[in-house]
Amino acid sequence: MMAIVRDLLGQVLNHRRVSDIWISTVTINVLALASSFYSIHLLNRYVTVGLTPTLVTLTVGVILAILFEVLMRKQRQKVLLAITRESEEKTSKRVFESLARARFEPLSLVPLPVKREAMGAPAMQQQMASISNLGAILDLPFALFFLLAATLLYWPLGLFGLIMSAWALWLGYANEKNQRQAADEHAKANSKNQQLGQFLLSAAEALRCLPMRLPLARRWKEVGAASLGSRREGLVIQSDLQSTIQMMNQFLTVLVYSVGAVAVVRGDFTTGGLIGANILIARAFGACSRAAYLSDSILRAQRAEDALRQLEALEQETSEGNGVSPKALRGHLELVDAAFAYPNQPVPLFERLDIALQPGQVMVVAGPNGSGKSTLIKLMLGLLSPKRGLVRADSIELRQLSQEWWRSQIGYAPQEPVFFDGTLRENLLLDRQVPDDEVLEWVKAMGLEGFLANDPAGLDRQIVGQDTGMAVGLRRRFVLIRAVLGGAPVLFLDDPTEGLDQQGQAAVAKLLNRLVTEGKTLLVASNEAFILRAADVVIDMGQKPTPKVALVKRESSDKGGPELLTQSAERAPKGESQ
Repeated sequence: MMAIVRDLLGQVLNHRRVSDIWISTVTINVLALASSFYSIHLLNRYVTVGLTPTLVTLTVGVILAILFEVLMRKQRQKVLLAITRESEEKTSKRVFESLARARFEPLSLVPLPVKREAMGAPAMQQQMASISNLGAILDLPFALFFLLAATLLYWPLGLFGLIMSAWALWLGYANEKNQRQAADEHAKANSKNQQLGQFLLSAAEALRCLPMRLPLARRWKEVGAASLGSRREGLVIQSDLQSTIQMMNQFLTVLVYSVGAVAVVRGDFTTGGLIGANILIARAFGACSRAAYLSDSILRAQRAEDALRQLEALEQETSEGNGVSPKALRGHLELVDAAFAYPNQPVPLFERLDIALQPGQVMVVAGPNGSGKSTLIKLMLGLLSPKRGLVRADSIELRQLSQEWWRSQIGYAPQEPVFFDGTLRENLLLDRQVPDDEVLEWVKAMGLEGFLANDPAGLDRQIVGQDTGMAVGLRRRFVLIRAVLGGAPVLFLDDPTEGLDQQGQAAVAKLLNRLVTEGKTLLVASNEAFILRAADVVIDMGQKPTPKVALVKRESSDKGGPELLTQSAERAPKGESQ
């Protein structure tokens, strides 16, 4: 648990403004002695002598000390805020880099709760490294300073304070173990609760049309009880710690005053010394108890940090500095004796697969649902790695290529259209510089100019949380536009006609005609007859264990071009409505 605290303190103590922190922290804790000295001298001098100047001098002095202590706390707060802000930004960047740069295959094997835990690392770190918590950690060593001062006044009281303060710290350490078990149970239960909640949000239509309310209600009650119960257990553990420390604080006060009073009566101690010692011991015990309360927030931050480090330990994509970045991609793609199987799958999805696709050719991956069409596309994209064999682009193994360069050379339209929060223009352009005229040209080519013209926002249409407000057919056509923008020489299209009606299929056919005419290398997963007619290579994934690879002669119209693709699409049966 203390690893994340050591890392945080290391960042603080190695910061360029560490001297400011040391000066302010020492000054704060030295000035904390002022109230004790004030009590001692007020009772021992003013009460005994009754001189007004003594009262005024002591009071003015302690007020100035308190004000200066507040000023130094403000100064330390500014420095700590700057340090924690830098740390939070660094952690946030680590989260993004770990999710964006880890190779797809190992990342997909990490359980979803671990990914969610890692994504919460910046918030958990912010909660742990709050100004009050950091102040408690920095002030903790000075508890010994206060106890030493109390010991010099009357050693039995200092000993009592030392024992109770050490006990409070031990309780915090012991509490961490109980909290860890409760946190583990809560993480598992809460993950199931969140998954069911996400289903209720995304399946509102099915929930109201299918008789699933009762089974879902039973499931919701079950996972909700587990999630809330485990969380309640953690809260009870934390509440027990607070109650115990409060009881110890009260007991310590009684013990100090009772033992000190006996010493005062015997003449071994003064009343002012008793009051001052009590203040010093209370300061020391308060610093230790605040540190003990940190166990819960430290534990949560450590769990998130462990999850983040688990993601960071995954194999990373080849960076631009380490990978090969040729001048251009010609489009020669090949698989050499490739085999692939998902983890814990006894039978390979395919094996002994050899493919050689020349620049400008069209490869169509066909087969029934679940046969591995999308998997083969992901394999040739480099998202998945073969269990045996090689995947090459222009005779270079994909794993050796810089992934930034590879992404700049390909276009990809996944089977499930995905959008991020932003405008439609931002979702289409990504990080490419493409003028609106070119975008609108492709919009027109895909038959979407009418849809865009009816939207007052046009390309500035806002998309929030995957809610595009568009039917699946429209989303798929916009994703196809995104794939072709930028003029990539190689395009991967995963089932581009799924969910499209006849008009949409005709638009896709025209798009493919144009790409073929421009000499693009195309890899398309589809069972559509009019797409198969345009293929140079057909991979039948229905053949197991080795898919059938057929080299075919692309059909053409009497005009010598690929217009037969469009004609076939126009004759295709009408698909789903948009």
